[in-house]
Amino acid sequence: MYDIADIIKFDGVVPKAFEIAARNPAEPDREVRLACRNIFRSQKTLGKLIPLIEEILMAGGITPPLPPNDAQPPAIPEPKPFGDSGHQGNS
Repeated sequence: MYDIADIIKFDGVVPKAFEIAARNPAEPDREVRLACRNIFRSQKTLGKLIPLIEEILMAGGITPPLPPNDAQPPAIPEPKPFGDSGHQGNS
């Protein structure tokens, strides 16, 4: 069983963790947490997670779940994409 983190962690987290461990710092867990925070910010990871989940569900032919009836809409709605599922953009 894998989760979304398993898909993205080798892009930056694992190499950085090994780099930090090789230096043998006094607080390796803290240094890795801070480095991960910086990686997530620089790679804009948070903004990529939902599209990645949607892409994975579409590849498996799984219909994404509908939001619950009491769900709040986004404060700033996303623009509707154009094109088919393989060629979507927001221009």
